[in-house]
Amino acid sequence: MRKLLFSLCLMLITTLANGQDSVNGNVKTYFFNGTPANGIKIKTNLPFTDGSQMPTIILEGYNYSSTATPASIGLILNYYIFGGAFINATIASFGSYTPPVYLANEGGKVVIFISSKDYFLRMSIRAYAEGRTADILANYQGWVTADEALTGTAQLQVAYKNRFAGDVFMPAGIWNKDGNVGIGLTAPQAGLHVAKVNILGDGTRVAATLGNAYNDWTTFGATTGGRIRGSNEGYLDIESNPNGSDNKLYMNIGSDGHIIMANGGGNVGIGTGNPQTKLAVAEDISAKRVKVTQTGWPDYVFHPAYKLPSLNEVENYIKAHQHLPEIPSAAEVEKDGLDLGEINRRLLQKIEELTLYQIQQQKEHEAVLLRLKALEAEMTQMKAVKK
Repeated sequence: MRKLLFSLCLMLITTLANGQDSVNGNVKTYFFNGTPANGIKIKTNLPFTDGSQMPTIILEGYNYSSTATPASIGLILNYYIFGGAFINATIASFGSYTPPVYLANEGGKVVIFISSKDYFLRMSIRAYAEGRTADILANYQGWVTADEALTGTAQLQVAYKNRFAGDVFMPAGIWNKDGNVGIGLTAPQAGLHVAKVNILGDGTRVAATLGNAYNDWTTFGATTGGRIRGSNEGYLDIESNPNGSDNKLYMNIGSDGHIIMANGGGNVGIGTGNPQTKLAVAEDISAKRVKVTQTGWPDYVFHPAYKLPSLNEVENYIKAHQHLPEIPSAAEVEKDGLDLGEINRRLLQKIEELTLYQIQQQKEHEAVLLRLKALEAEMTQMKAVKK
């Protein structure tokens, strides 16, 4: 009997020494049928002392006038005090209400401040605490709530942290255990797989909208990766990243498919932002071969009905205009540029005309030779008669 009494006394002394009252239950309730001017300050009786507590504080209730829609309140707050500061503090939400929550030391006591000015908010506060010196019932009694600004030292905004081990299902999608998000489907094949579309008033089907301004970039691979942006003005900007180590824009380098551009009627500009033709290039072009399709090829020059201008007519035109007929002048080329297909057609026309001139001259030359030979024969005969 004496041994039993001794053991019970020892257990009681140990419990009192460690302050283990095993707090587990309701601590405080709060409601306010109005709008707070500052927020909700919960003044606890927990001492701000190192290593004295590892509480779990649970807030549950109803936020009637959440900034978006009415919301259920479900918050779990944990912290530890060491070195005169709150450490390893976390807060998780199991409701739809996530206001900024702060911890602070006011007058040697822990205060919890909820930065919320929503009206008609109500909630209960319960706690579990056990195993540390401050985990006694007395420290969880007499808590007070007040509409006061946050003051004191060691202030800390507690970061929200929620973790899910399995699949999280949503009304129109999933966030699965592998980290893939599906919108409009429950078996995403990529990190983000969007099958849900919104149909606009003009019938356009939109699966995603990225960014909210002209300078909001979406990068690929990393922040130094290729990027894309657009605006509600209608333009789309696709770029390689100037900060990347290989800032080139690749298109179809691993595919034998075609690249179709400006098929809707627009123009393509390289080095210019105001292309006036289907393809406008402001600098040089290098190519192994250029093929230009052309109609009206000047085979008609060799047609019997073609009227070949006389060389006198050509000479008079050159004297008057300082360039060949039907060939643009230097001023015209400088102003309007050259149509490669057309200029090649006209140059070929001139070559063909030159060919005809050459043929005419050859015939005239042959005729002169024949006359010379005839004259030589006559002279030979005359010399023979005189002898």
